Amino acid sequence: MREINQKRLKYFHEVLVHRSIRGAAEALNTAPSVITRQVALLEEEMGLALFERRARGVVPTDAADHLLEYWRACQAHQEQLAERLRAIESMDAGVVRIVVSEGFIDGLTEQIVAPFCEVHPKLSVTLDALAVSELNSAVIEDTAHIGLAYNPEPDPLLHFVTSASAPVKLMVRAGHPLTRIAGPLHLRQILDFPLALMPPGYGVERLVEMLEYAEHVKLQPSLRSNSVMALKRFVRSTNGVTFIGAGLAAAAEIEAGQLIALELAHPLCQTAQVRLFVRQGRPLSVAANRLLTEIEKNFSVFRNQPANT
Repeated sequence: MREINQKRLKYFHEVLVHRSIRGAAEALNTAPSVITRQVALLEEEMGLALFERRARGVVPTDAADHLLEYWRACQAHQEQLAERLRAIESMDAGVVRIVVSEGFIDGLTEQIVAPFCEVHPKLSVTLDALAVSELNSAVIEDTAHIGLAYNPEPDPLLHFVTSASAPVKLMVRAGHPLTRIAGPLHLRQILDFPLALMPPGYGVERLVEMLEYAEHVKLQPSLRSNSVMALKRFVRSTNGVTFIGAGLAAAAEIEAGQLIALELAHPLCQTAQVRLFVRQGRPLSVAANRLLTEIEKNFSVFRNQPANT
């Protein structure tokens, strides 16, 4: 049996319903010869007769009964597909995965993702924190729709939707001895204090490595953690220090006066950027595109700042 021509099934169904070639032709507003030809071609494709021709019309064969069952299943699947596509279009179904640098999890959840999920409860949104290298790969390999990263490297396979300046700063507790030093700090001035860092591969850590090279200093961290919460607790409970790439990661503690972000002197610290990106050329679903727009327009990291796209 050759592949069945779906268009011919419509002619077959009308003949089956009307039990005659002429009745099918009138229903479809076409010539009886067209119906006869299409049914004959369908029978040729199947290798079986579908109708017995009689003086007063046609009678379906057993093969016609099986073909009718197949046609009804095709119609049902087509209707199901159309319904699912409508659901995606109306954002009543679908999956969106966002991968972000760890420091953005709390702010992005509170400002964008949680309100979006409340408005569209039937969507499934996944929000994962990854190192920058893993984050880029997830977007490039289409395992994630949207990436939000601190200081990612350019890649021809990525399209940067928008960017915002996010200088690296030193985070310390209120009353820390370094807060009494006037002016921006140099790396050598922090060597006497315990240091907490993100693991290699994270955006802030990559920039810190560049600072070490530029200032000819080798830092020895007392603690490494991929948890911003752990770094903040370390700093709050000791004379330790850490680097912060986006003020949003400690906005609540800084506003409450528990933590202080100190300026660093080296020009490299001013070059860091937060970037929102997708894979170059990837068509996004309605939901993913809407979320992308929400982040671009309403996430505080990008709002009211000049953007570099």
